[in-house]
Amino acid sequence: MQAPQRGGAVLIVALLMLVIMPYSPVAAEEDGACCISQDFDLFLTGSADEGALSPFDSDLDEEFQKFVTPSIQGLVEIGTWETNWGLQGDYPDSTWEFRIPYEVEAAAGIQINATIGVNIGSTYFEGDAGAGLFLTNEGEVVIPVEVLAGEVRSGDKIKLTFSVRSLSFSSPGDDAGIRFIWGTDEFTGRISMKFPLVSIDMKEPSVNGRLVYFPILLKSGFGDRMWSASTGGMVVASNAIPDSPIATPTNNGVEVTFAWQMPESADSGSYMVAFHLIPQTALRIEANRTYNIVAGEGSGGTGGWYPAVEPLRTGGTNLLVDVNAKFDGDMVEREVTIEFDGAMSQWVRWGLDNIGNNSLSSNSWWRNLRTYSDSITSAEYNNGQVDDSEIAALNSHLVGSASDMKSFFANGLYLDAESILGVNPVNLGPTEITIDLGHTRAFSAESVTIRIDTSHKINAGERQQLIESFIRPSNEDLYTKVELDVQIRSTALQGLGGVAAEDINAKHRRWIIFEIVTIEESDLDTEESFRVEFVPTGGALYSPLVSAMVSVFMLVLALGLGMAMTRRRARVPTMLTVVVLGGLSLALYVLGLDMPFVLGVVSSSMLLVFPVALVSPRSDFSEGRERGKRASAQVKCPKCGVSNAVESDVRPLRLECSGCESTLRLE
Repeated sequence: MQAPQRGGAVLIVALLMLVIMPYSPVAAEEDGACCISQDFDLFLTGSADEGALSPFDSDLDEEFQKFVTPSIQGLVEIGTWETNWGLQGDYPDSTWEFRIPYEVEAAAGIQINATIGVNIGSTYFEGDAGAGLFLTNEGEVVIPVEVLAGEVRSGDKIKLTFSVRSLSFSSPGDDAGIRFIWGTDEFTGRISMKFPLVSIDMKEPSVNGRLVYFPILLKSGFGDRMWSASTGGMVVASNAIPDSPIATPTNNGVEVTFAWQMPESADSGSYMVAFHLIPQTALRIEANRTYNIVAGEGSGGTGGWYPAVEPLRTGGTNLLVDVNAKFDGDMVEREVTIEFDGAMSQWVRWGLDNIGNNSLSSNSWWRNLRTYSDSITSAEYNNGQVDDSEIAALNSHLVGSASDMKSFFANGLYLDAESILGVNPVNLGPTEITIDLGHTRAFSAESVTIRIDTSHKINAGERQQLIESFIRPSNEDLYTKVELDVQIRSTALQGLGGVAAEDINAKHRRWIIFEIVTIEESDLDTEESFRVEFVPTGGALYSPLVSAMVSVFMLVLALGLGMAMTRRRARVPTMLTVVVLGGLSLALYVLGLDMPFVLGVVSSSMLLVFPVALVSPRSDFSEGRERGKRASAQVKCPKCGVSNAVESDVRPLRLECSGCESTLRLE
């Protein structure tokens, strides 16, 4: 009985320990905090000599490769990839797995010895694929690495060195070799590991009326890219927050703040808040915390939570560029509308409210507006909303100098002003700029609209830029979606001339009283280059109205010539030629082809009338008419006086008199 009793006692103690011990999922070690270590992949990016490691599958956008031939003997280093780790923490005993795609070329197979070296700071581990690994066609080289538990410190270098040796090709051809490929979604080189990647700290919320701000601190060695290169979100009481969060840089990390508007039906109480971060497809990191929120705290006005430092522009922004232009022959008038929301809107609102802030970093663009600080009253400065005086300061700065406008677009919005406006801002005429913050002046992600009304002169016969690629390159993708709408319209007496569009769809139409070019792109690829130009001729002949009149006149003339030349011939070929070429000319005219080409087609319809009319057969009607004329010729018999019909033009002609049957001879 003692043994069963001891066994029962042990079971009871074990159950009590399970009840007492708190349960924590892998993604959240404690309430509102995460995470000790995660299972994730580090992707191989960059060239073999200067390779890098990234936890973001969004970085898999460029292919790299290394080709090894049978002539290379001994140890061959395929590549090295490294990164500086910025998060301190412990990592457990685990088996890491290195994978790299390969392709065997011009050989039945290859036998190799492959090794991978892993440096974690000063600690080194090594793994191999086993002796005599035989590879055929294509696949992945897989190498396990046994990693012992240890500690990684901030600043330690993580380095991978992949090498092969003892290459033995089976039935090699002249171009035999093995190619190792990495850097894209199709060819993903990576090492799977269990390692501290990011720490998540869900801070105390700030309540302003019924608006609640939830700050999330993300610490890692990847700075603000841990948020901007990932996807993520927050759920409050089972409802996702749809608005873009505010991202601000911190030491060795980024702080992401979500704003939640409490519904009118919601009461004060405890709310479960769940945050998730997805740096790569197979990795979802979660943290959650329960907050006790009392609605109505704070003033409910424009105060409350406000970022202490300049927010990032990399949190996601939708951009709309609308260009409405008019061309009158000597000048192009443009009305440009630039609308953006999200992170870029937050950056603009924060910057306007911090005009004159002496604590701005040295590389902040808003330091350019320090000279306007005297126009901002102390009550308006840093009050959590944008005031009229602050909008006026930015407006004066942009209108007052073309270089300041270019600087704001290039270094602030990361847009090329000349590409949107068509000319260098220095060459613009009178310019009016309007800044509209929408229905709220408070710090938020609501849309900001900048309207530019301007004009510039053009020279006939010279290429004029309508629009071209306007997103400036940057280390991060600032704009998640770009929409483009462009329209230029001419008058009845001035044409746009030849229109050339490179790598973008531009619709060119001509409608007698005006000519128009339109571009509509709902989701523009920011990595593709494009350009649209037009070459105004400056002459009235090629204008929509005059060219239409000339075309109609030439077609009518061709029709008249055809009618005149086919009085005794079949008119169908000539009329068909005029109608077909006239219809073709109309289609080319409407579709906006160059007017010299259109007028050339019209002229050809008139010229082709001559040969077509000459080769047209005689019509039955004309022959019958001639026969009728010939039948009416009469000759009188000198013997009996009877008139006889002459039906032939042959001379001399003998015919019998119908009266006396005498033979008549016509010379």
